[in-house]
Amino acid sequence: MTRSMLFTVFVAAICLSLVSIGLVSQVYDFRKDFSYLQKMKKVETNYEVVWGQLLLEQSALTQPSRLEQAAVKDLNMRAPNQNEMVIVKP
Repeated sequence: MTRSMLFTVFVAAICLSLVSIGLVSQVYDFRKDFSYLQKMKKVETNYEVVWGQLLLEQSALTQPSRLEQAAVKDLNMRAPNQNEMVIVKP
């Protein structure tokens, strides 16, 4: 082998090594980012479950019967009788 051929092979080996290192780095970054994406999808799913539970709780707490029970029990409210009602005419 001549000196120029050895130099060409040496340069090609160095280029191949650099490309290989770059490829390994890219694959590692991709896997790391994909793992993070999967974790964020799980977090999103958990938030969606919690959101659904909160919507159910909200609908249960805003039922008119539930509000009436809370007014009577917690605030000691009651419906006025005929003597306590005042009708205002325009």
